[in-house]
Amino acid sequence: MLKKLLSVLLVAVMMISIVGCSNGNDTGVSTEEPTTVPVEGTDPTTTPEAEAGAPAEPTGQIIIGSTTELGGDFVPYFQNGAADYDVFQLISGQMTNATSSLTTGGEFVVNTAVVEEPKVDANEDGSKTYTWTLKDGQVWNDGSAVTAADYVATILLWSSKVVGDMGGKNNAGQYFTGYKEFAAGESKEFIGVRLLDEKNFAVTIAKENLPYFYELDLASTYPTKLSFWTDDTVTVVDDGKGAYISDNFTKEAYESKINDARTAVPRITAGPYNLTSYDESSKTAVLDVNPLFKGNYEGQTAKIQTIIYKKVTTETALDELRTGSVDILNAMASGDEINAGLDLVDAGGFSYTSYDRNGYGKLAFVCDFGPTQFVEVRQAIAHLLDRNDFAKAFTGGFGSVVNGPYGTAMWMVQESPELATNLNSYAYSLEDAIKLLEDGGWVYDKDGKDYTSGVRYKKLEDGTLMPLIIEWASSEANAVSELLVVKLQENPDLAAAGIQINQTVMTFTELLNYLYRDGSIDAKYGVPTYSMYNLATGFTPVYDQAQYYTTDPKQIEAGYNNNYIVDEDLYQTAKKMVLVDPSDRDGYRKNFVSFVEKWNELLPDLPLYSNVYHDFYNAKLQNYNPNSIWDLTEALIYSYVQE
Repeated sequence: MLKKLLSVLLVAVMMISIVGCSNGNDTGVSTEEPTTVPVEGTDPTTTPEAEAGAPAEPTGQIIIGSTTELGGDFVPYFQNGAADYDVFQLISGQMTNATSSLTTGGEFVVNTAVVEEPKVDANEDGSKTYTWTLKDGQVWNDGSAVTAADYVATILLWSSKVVGDMGGKNNAGQYFTGYKEFAAGESKEFIGVRLLDEKNFAVTIAKENLPYFYELDLASTYPTKLSFWTDDTVTVVDDGKGAYISDNFTKEAYESKINDARTAVPRITAGPYNLTSYDESSKTAVLDVNPLFKGNYEGQTAKIQTIIYKKVTTETALDELRTGSVDILNAMASGDEINAGLDLVDAGGFSYTSYDRNGYGKLAFVCDFGPTQFVEVRQAIAHLLDRNDFAKAFTGGFGSVVNGPYGTAMWMVQESPELATNLNSYAYSLEDAIKLLEDGGWVYDKDGKDYTSGVRYKKLEDGTLMPLIIEWASSEANAVSELLVVKLQENPDLAAAGIQINQTVMTFTELLNYLYRDGSIDAKYGVPTYSMYNLATGFTPVYDQAQYYTTDPKQIEAGYNNNYIVDEDLYQTAKKMVLVDPSDRDGYRKNFVSFVEKWNELLPDLPLYSNVYHDFYNAKLQNYNPNSIWDLTEALIYSYVQE
């Protein structure tokens, strides 16, 4: 019954999406709202504020099953996959801003539970200074007081040359005055960051980064316990010229301590939950309520005592939900999973919530080596995968194709009908693929003679011949990978075009090692090896893509721009997108369209689908209301267990 009703709704939504697509391009624009189907006795319209059945004190346990395995790196400045980031979100807190639950567009508000409304000064040089004042009573999970120095420590530590030299992402303060000099170690002080006293600190947004569409978020930060990453002798100092970390903070002295802290359990944190254990062999994390957490921006504290986050496989996930081995399956994406989950809901005792995905599944191309460094190859592959057929086969109708770096949930997409006509849909065509390859110089055989059959070759500037063989890394037990084998790798037209794709299956953690070229773990990962990965991207409410397409070699080395595409026009278009006043919604939207158009031409990724996510869960979980912006980690703070 549920499947039949939802199928009707989805057909209606897809018809709305396709209207106006005169050239056959399907932008995948969906007007479907997040849907919660309750079990008997629950009210899907209940808001967090109106929920009356929640217990006064935390109780019960919820087990989250994730098909993305934990890697154990619980900070997003090195390698932090989606599962690790969920844990990071659950144990972090007290940020100076928050994403409002009142708007699915992700409106930012000041977190007045933690700080006063900031004092904002427009400076003569065009920069802007935000002065933040902490409210009393905020503490770490070890009981020590959170001070202004802890907020400044976040910016200093994760902008430091020490972290950059370790291969980490040291760009936490990249929009503040003096960042480049501080991050490069050319300046001791970070002049755009000031520690004023125990309760007050200030940040100055550099003039070249203003106006900025997400300005409040740009000026925000959260606390970091510096001694957890170093020791008690390392401190934040400000002598009047800007904040800095004490001189004893060096890579030689603290690299080992920082690396150990990345995976350390327990941890000194300040969020709604404490990470109490992590089992590397089973990829399972256990989190318990932090009794010292005073609440989020609405004063909400967690009501579920224990959360267990564990790895499940696609094949057994729904069986584990049925038998009680897990209580939540988050972000179910494939049609087979969703239909099986809906059958489970029909049988009783389970519920689900669905919402448009704020992201997309993709083939990610590496653009600095191998055949995929050439745009004609990337475009040819796009013409050799029937993406509409692929999306239908994988999502079972619970999703559609997108033609750019966006998800169907984004307001900019829904308000930009020109995407339907302005973007290349790369319709399936062997002839177009061959023409692109010929135009790109892939016209030789292995002996340097004119191409007739087999694998194509291209003559490089040094006279050597490059074979059109693409090494593809995919994660194990991955339904998307399995479908790509059938729909792309084994497609006879791929061979007819002169392309060969070799698949290597590995764990997701190892895939990330290769993707990030993390030679600090093993030297082999630092050597470019694979030129194509199948992954997915999820977006936060801050859609700022400049750092992901940066042309700065140091930032690329630090782990941004995983496509390794160095295109100044793409970077500048991405940067321009956000450089509008927060009130200029249409200006931002137009810049977004320009960025997507440029991206669609260069095709650093091949989008496969943007789907309607489904979270399936045991009926004991109450008031669980995630949406496209508020994910599992936000929604669980408002949820509770009713046995």
